[in-house]
Amino acid sequence: MAVSDPGINLILGPVILGIIINTFIFGIVFMQAITYYTSPRYKQDRLIIKGLVGWSLLLDIFHSSAVIWVIWEYCINHFGDTAFLGTTPWPYPTTPIFSSSASVPIQIFLAWRVKRLSKSWHIFGVLTALSVASGIMAWRTLTSIGDTCGASFQVGGSCTISGSLTYLFQFSIKDFAALIPVVDAWCCCCSYTSAEIEPDLQVCALALRYDIRRVNTWRRVGTDNIITRLTVQSIETASLSTFNSIMDLICFTALQNTNFHFVFALMAGRMYTNTLLATLNSREKLSEDMDGINTLTSPPLSRGVAVHVSVEQRQERGTELESYSKGISPMSSKGRDLEGNTYYV
Repeated sequence: MAVSDPGINLILGPVILGIIINTFIFGIVFMQAITYYTSPRYKQDRLIIKGLVGWSLLLDIFHSSAVIWVIWEYCINHFGDTAFLGTTPWPYPTTPIFSSSASVPIQIFLAWRVKRLSKSWHIFGVLTALSVASGIMAWRTLTSIGDTCGASFQVGGSCTISGSLTYLFQFSIKDFAALIPVVDAWCCCCSYTSAEIEPDLQVCALALRYDIRRVNTWRRVGTDNIITRLTVQSIETASLSTFNSIMDLICFTALQNTNFHFVFALMAGRMYTNTLLATLNSREKLSEDMDGINTLTSPPLSRGVAVHVSVEQRQERGTELESYSKGISPMSSKGRDLEGNTYYV
């Protein structure tokens, strides 16, 4: 049961903690971006993939900078103003918008990877529908803010997105209770989509393993390592995002008058961007492993040629030894005289 006055430690503390964690994850994302832009794969990627990476990075840079400004407002401009702690600067309530703007296209990209492996448009359609639904719920939070603040200030009626922007500076922590249904629906869609992508990628990896071992039995060497890497990568790309969405849902619902949910909501967008870049950067290592399998498991025909050559060399060596044993130099020329006798020069 939430208390009416949770105190500064439960309001400002989670905000500072969330911004510190978000900045740390953004540093990882930045290093992943440098690795991607300096890799040979970057020049080979299609324009849509480059655009997705650039879009996600721009969102992360803008949102991370905006939430740092929140700390400036709380700790510098309004230092000692306890009444201001109950308000929420505009980067705070717009966090679902920034997160969904990055998560929805990245989830669709991962769903497309599942489709490429599974050859199933049905799975791709379900995952895409869930991703779009989570984006709609995220934008619905913005109109819900307008409805809540409009009712509080005797404006009333249903607000549009443009009208809701005027209430972003009037929103407060006590108004979070009115957003619980919409935010819970958004978190559920995000967590379910991420949890659904993980087993789908694992099943596709196992199916790929079965096809390789069944069709090309001579390629079994090293196949297990590649499939293991695909499985681990699918777990990494989905489990953290799923856990983060579930914790955001629990904290927002159970701890309404605190900012604990801000810790998990703030880093959601950065986690999806890191997932995208980690997926793209792992392709080079996977390609090297596949080339290694082809090199180590070359067809046995070339070995027969090598054995044949070595036998001929041994035969020639044996002839030389026999000639030396008879006192004949291997560099001597052989001839016959008029009587038919053999001689060496």
